[in-house]
Amino acid sequence: MTAIYALLTFLLVYGLIAVRRVGRFSIPVWIPMLIGALAMLATQTISIEDAYRAVKMDVIIFLLGMFMMVAVLERVGIIQHITVSILKRTRSMDRLLLFILVVMGTLSAFLMNDTIALAATPILLGMSRFGIDPKPLLIVLAFAVTIGSAMTPIGNPQNFLISVESGMKAPMLEFMKYLALPTITNYIVTYYLLRWYYRNHLKGMSVDINLDDDHAHHDPKSMIYEPRMAKISIFVVSAVVLGFFMVSIARAVGLEPMLDMSHIAFVGGLLMLAYSRDRVAILKHMNWGIIVLFISMFVLMDALSKAGIIAMIAGILSPLQLDSDASEPTSPSTILAIVSISTFLSQFMSNVPFVAFYLNVMHEQGFSSDDIKAWITLAGASTLAGNLTILGAASNLIILEAARKYGFTFLEFFKIGSLVTLANMLILVAFLLIM
Repeated sequence: MTAIYALLTFLLVYGLIAVRRVGRFSIPVWIPMLIGALAMLATQTISIEDAYRAVKMDVIIFLLGMFMMVAVLERVGIIQHITVSILKRTRSMDRLLLFILVVMGTLSAFLMNDTIALAATPILLGMSRFGIDPKPLLIVLAFAVTIGSAMTPIGNPQNFLISVESGMKAPMLEFMKYLALPTITNYIVTYYLLRWYYRNHLKGMSVDINLDDDHAHHDPKSMIYEPRMAKISIFVVSAVVLGFFMVSIARAVGLEPMLDMSHIAFVGGLLMLAYSRDRVAILKHMNWGIIVLFISMFVLMDALSKAGIIAMIAGILSPLQLDSDASEPTSPSTILAIVSISTFLSQFMSNVPFVAFYLNVMHEQGFSSDDIKAWITLAGASTLAGNLTILGAASNLIILEAARKYGFTFLEFFKIGSLVTLANMLILVAFLLIM
């Protein structure tokens, strides 16, 4: 009976995530997860003690630290400053597309994609006052934060979850080793695809942003609201990112550092919060929904595992079982299977809930911490799957919800998204197979 309750709860939760709407009300993804976790506790599929143990506190601490840091960065205007600086230095739409793609994407790799999407979207929407249609710019931003965030374990929540749950010793180095070159290649290919797709739309359009007189508030310097805090923030964030690399390097050479990535992020967040004058506003501005989402996911997934649902699904997906006869456990067929399943299911489940679920399936199938390429494949594919449809990634919804008046449609995004995703996935698979 417990297994039936668990299965019904699983179907309800992921059904609500897939439809994302009940009547006129949109449903944030954390609400179905919270309902599912509470249902598992109510039906005693999992005890309160086991639920407490199921929560991976290192992941929660990491997210809290990162959210504190990026909330401060946005509060003092650093991200806005970078965005406006890009707009000021470009004089052609082609260059503007390239700058948004590369700079916003690379920022996403180290400051998390949802943050960059939230900060940059209002500024790009403001381009309309200069006679520039922001529609293609917002599409480019959506692709940029997805492509760039795939490169590191701190680029998006699902990547960090994979880096922790897989047992990687040096996640920063492993992610960069396998995904840096595919990401750079995807920047280039995506840029030319977008240039071709919007060739008629961009023809004759130039970027001419006048920073004088009534548009003086678009001066990049005016975006920095607290210069002293901005300098402190840049120093702390730089130290934190350096710390991430140092932890990975230490573990790669067999040393065990005193602090892990979670502790470094949390200390960095606390330092920036302590120096800020707007602590309450920053805490209110943080994305608490993601924290609730992850806590609920950990409880729900552990309950599904205890009820045997994960083992059942792993059996259904038996083609992904490791080939014990192969010298290389991550064979081409396994890589292709992970990419295919990630691309398809991420459109319905969204990539974070999908990864939380599929990590358990892979563990059930026998994947271990030694199968680095398999975990990297899951990270790259589940992230890049966000480029296929509006529903594939939360960052897409953030950007396009803010630009609702411009009439973005599911089909319009899918037309260019399918081309970009196909190219991105082919590049990812090609690099993973030859490395």
